[in-house]
Amino acid sequence: MHFAPRAFLSLAAAVSACALLALAARAQDFAGASAPGAEPGVWDLLDRALPSASNSFSAAATQTRWWDLPGLETRAIAGGAGWRSWRASLGLSQTGEPELGWTALALALGSSGDGAGAGVRALTRRDRDAPWSLARALRPGAGLEVGAGAWLVAAPGVRVWASGPQMWTSGAAPPLSRPLELGVRAGQGTGAWLRLVAPRVGDDGERALGVAIGIAPALAWAEVRDAPLRGAVGLNVTLAALCVEARVDAHPVLGETVRLGLAWARGARPAP
Repeated sequence: MHFAPRAFLSLAAAVSACALLALAARAQDFAGASAPGAEPGVWDLLDRALPSASNSFSAAATQTRWWDLPGLETRAIAGGAGWRSWRASLGLSQTGEPELGWTALALALGSSGDGAGAGVRALTRRDRDAPWSLARALRPGAGLEVGAGAWLVAAPGVRVWASGPQMWTSGAAPPLSRPLELGVRAGQGTGAWLRLVAPRVGDDGERALGVAIGIAPALAWAEVRDAPLRGAVGLNVTLAALCVEARVDAHPVLGETVRLGLAWARGARPAP
């Protein structure tokens, strides 16, 4: 007599937890696996409005398993192109199962030159409760967000950036607030960086410190963050035009998030 209610409560708690975790992951539809503050790529323009300094054509794909939950995975593809100083990226991602999942479409435009770049991003997000289409993604009720970002080479080997991914929102409110982020990084391959995230409702912001070590053709990095105290490690391997990336984020309560990525850029890229 007592097992059925307990089983029901356990199932309800599990479903609720999955739903809450899914909501918290929604704002990371186009996050890449590279080290923070590295040379911006196709994911940086889509996710943080930071354009690449290179104008070559690129394509990328990632798969993320959030907090070691098999039913909560994000699969994303993206393409980027450049002409002279102009940059553009387009991406499509899908997260979770059809009953609790969502689909996101993002477009980002930017411009970069010698030592500086700036861009804008726009994203629309829709639940997977019906077949996805471009027309449905743009109908009233979809979650919309627009943001901007910029970076600058302040000194030889020193890059600073600012990113506000959600400067304007409309429709369904974004499930996770992404405030202004400021960062500085010294070094291209081997180097270190510092990131500061502005406070949100209910917290006092976030601070992160990281370091990377590059030995061609690989680059390994690690970062520690507060609120709560947690960390991330990653590995990038670049072979000619291909780059394979892996990243693991550890959380003291939610567990581990694993992200794998594959990117291709026209022409050879310098190894880290």
